[in-house]
Amino acid sequence: MSRKSIPEPDARARILAAAAEVFASIGFAGARVDEIAARAGVNKAMLYYHVGDKDALYAAVLTETVDRVPPMLRKALENAHTPAEKLQCVLDTLASLPESNPQFVPIMLREIASGGATLPDAMVARMAGVFQIVAEVLDEGVKKKAFRRTDPLLTHVSLVGSMLFLVASQPIRARVAKLTGVNKEHTLKDLARHTGNLVLYGLEKK
Repeated sequence: MSRKSIPEPDARARILAAAAEVFASIGFAGARVDEIAARAGVNKAMLYYHVGDKDALYAAVLTETVDRVPPMLRKALENAHTPAEKLQCVLDTLASLPESNPQFVPIMLREIASGGATLPDAMVARMAGVFQIVAEVLDEGVKKKAFRRTDPLLTHVSLVGSMLFLVASQPIRARVAKLTGVNKEHTLKDLARHTGNLVLYGLEKK
């Protein structure tokens, strides 16, 4: 199939998939539109037509990446009943992101490291939607006297930050395990359960 004959919806999807890979691997500053177009199998004119310049590409990738998270969280929470179960569902869902949304962790870690230097304001508002879900779980826990009251934003950042770091640190953890003789393969579910135990012991009212 020639570049000109790629169906329009497919062309946009391929462009965004290629852009996500590039932004995740080398960040916004190092990304080149030429490389993204080549990976997507389109020319630059088609890339600009379907999405726009590099800023528009990054915004579109972030939108598609972050917008997947709230529906995943809402769906997971449907099967939970207690505040503790719901909080664990949040962690399980965050831990599953590398499988369903592999660019999420590296892109977000790059933004955190840069202080959000290239993070659009509109994306911060979208991320606030994820925070709102966590805040609702925490508030329910307080109202039901299951959790003690904590700062919801700091708790949210602690949860997300813990999961991002644990997932991203896998290669280093594997090297440490090898050097120390700790032959343990941690799954993403293990990471979520570990974080859940630490957080819940700190939140639960005695």
